[in-house]
Amino acid sequence: MEIVYKSLSKKYPYNRSKCIKCGKLTTHKVGKEYICKECAMGLEENVDLREQEIIHKIHKSKLTLDEIDSVLKQDNTNYRSPIQPFRMTGKYFKIGVISDTHIGSKFYDPEVMKYAAKVFKERDVDFVIHAGDVTEGHYENKRQGSVFELTEIGGDAQVDRAVKELKQIKKPIYFITGNHEHNTFYKMSGFDVGKQIAERVPNTHYLGNAEGIIELPYNQKLELIHPDGGSSYAISYKPQKIVESLDGGTKPAILVIGHFHKQLHMDYRNVETIMPGTLQSQTSFMRNNHLSAHKGFYVIEFEVTKYGIKEFTPRWYKAY
Repeated sequence: MEIVYKSLSKKYPYNRSKCIKCGKLTTHKVGKEYICKECAMGLEENVDLREQEIIHKIHKSKLTLDEIDSVLKQDNTNYRSPIQPFRMTGKYFKIGVISDTHIGSKFYDPEVMKYAAKVFKERDVDFVIHAGDVTEGHYENKRQGSVFELTEIGGDAQVDRAVKELKQIKKPIYFITGNHEHNTFYKMSGFDVGKQIAERVPNTHYLGNAEGIIELPYNQKLELIHPDGGSSYAISYKPQKIVESLDGGTKPAILVIGHFHKQLHMDYRNVETIMPGTLQSQTSFMRNNHLSAHKGFYVIEFEVTKYGIKEFTPRWYKAY
């Protein structure tokens, strides 16, 4: 049992205990353990440069021990989480497509969400897909001052708002999360926005982070992705490079690409490729970087055959 000696001095209060290494009394602590400075220096000498860099970064982060424990208990997954496919039956489909709602940002447009929910109901879509960045996240570490552009601060508050907004859509919703959730809430604390939403909105199905697959008849598939990185000058350049990178045997019949806040449809390498725009107005970040926001959503009708997608009719609903 560790014995801690407490100072009786009111002017210079301190606690001390025996060093766990050598047994000397010391006031020096490493984490929750008492380790004298001599032994602590010995520990630092026994670690290599990479380990010293890790120790320095942990110290600089100012995370508490409980927060570090929480991070270490997370699954050791990369940006793209494991895919959980959903299988669809039938031949003809009509779907609603939205992306990059960024709920929690003051630039999120709730009127467009209402409009989308209304259209999806009137057009009687079979289901709705969302290609990531459901919530805004908290990018204060990379974009100082961005906290002042939030209407809801923190994961719980943004999930609460997202639940309220998504419940307007009565059709099944298949969605992924994006960089705004993963690079902030998940990386900082292990808070998975997608799982939280799926638990609270009965008609939602969480496919994972950054990538998700919906299996269609005849071994065809609809794939949602949410890449990271910036836009290019030509709107079609990024989706072209993404489709070019796909192996012949792994290509989806339909590819929906979030993240770029752009609207586009192209048939390239026999892949019907869609960028479904955004429900967020142009942000300060986008304006400062001369990036436009294509605000709106899609309703797409298509027919699946054993030879691929026979008919594909996208209709863009502009909201800007």
